[in-house]
Amino acid sequence: MSTFINKTSFYCEADIDAMAGTVLGFLRQLSGLCIFDIQGDDTQRTRVVTTLIHGNEPSGFIALHRWLQKKIKPAVNMRFIVCNIEAAQLLPEFSHRYLHPGQDLNRFFASTEKDIAIIERAQQIKQAVKAVSPEAIIDLHNTSGVSPAFGVAIDKNDQTLDLISLFTNKVILTGLRVGAIMEQHFAAPIVTIECGGAEQIQSHQLAYAGLLKFTNDVNIFERHASQVDIHQHPCRVELLPSVSVAFGHNHLPTADVTLRADAEQLNNQLTPKGEFIGWYEEKEKLPFTAKNEQGVEQLTEMFTLQQGGIFTKQSLQIFMATTNLDIATNDCLFYATIENN
Repeated sequence: MSTFINKTSFYCEADIDAMAGTVLGFLRQLSGLCIFDIQGDDTQRTRVVTTLIHGNEPSGFIALHRWLQKKIKPAVNMRFIVCNIEAAQLLPEFSHRYLHPGQDLNRFFASTEKDIAIIERAQQIKQAVKAVSPEAIIDLHNTSGVSPAFGVAIDKNDQTLDLISLFTNKVILTGLRVGAIMEQHFAAPIVTIECGGAEQIQSHQLAYAGLLKFTNDVNIFERHASQVDIHQHPCRVELLPSVSVAFGHNHLPTADVTLRADAEQLNNQLTPKGEFIGWYEEKEKLPFTAKNEQGVEQLTEMFTLQQGGIFTKQSLQIFMATTNLDIATNDCLFYATIENN
């Protein structure tokens, strides 16, 4: 099967036929921004997959390696963009979210400044997507903690819901803007698939199974929309500035707020009203901010402080909860939708 790697200067040149047989071996063969173009049966259409925007989220890369090994002839042309090889290669491999502290690639796709390496990489990725005028784009990720899979979309329409349904039936519709690739305009439907936790084998399996459908199905827009479970209008729950966090089974005096050690379990099901979230000894102000898509603070609608404990004030669907201190401190604690049922 013929294939090629675009030879533009910022692309990695590689030979799929010489690809290493293991995922780590494959990772070590690559450098920079890597683009794999595969010719399909229908050469008039192209679909795009981006993966490894975060170096510690390997499911999409593992699925790509497996897919390339199979030498599958896709239904249409495919462009695979491996975005952040450098971060993934930091030792131990697949453990670093970004290459430099605080420089999360998926927060810079809306930036236009010049001569800043991470912004230039984001612009190169956008350029590589637009160059092929795709009919659809899938961005593959892992969740920050142990979690079921879900898809995220900006636009609620049949096409985005159809794309997500190739991988999972759980959908988060969001108007939050953080500078992610999913928020950019490509004149084609784009969704993010959070495949589940990076260390969960089912996450890798889900990524591969969905990738097979995305590449092999002649028609990926078959009105699967009625099959999905939709959660809308998430709030982004973050620590207030200068507030420290820890995770434990008891209140820890070494941090301002202690969240429960099994916080990632909150991702797995609806969290009911009155659920205990963590410990905080201040009597009045909660240590978080929880803004909605319009930037309006929703904290007091979602949580309450009672006798040193933080409790949910309404039924919530929590997702992306993590016990990773770096992510919890520098990005967010989790997202949550208010569920009225």
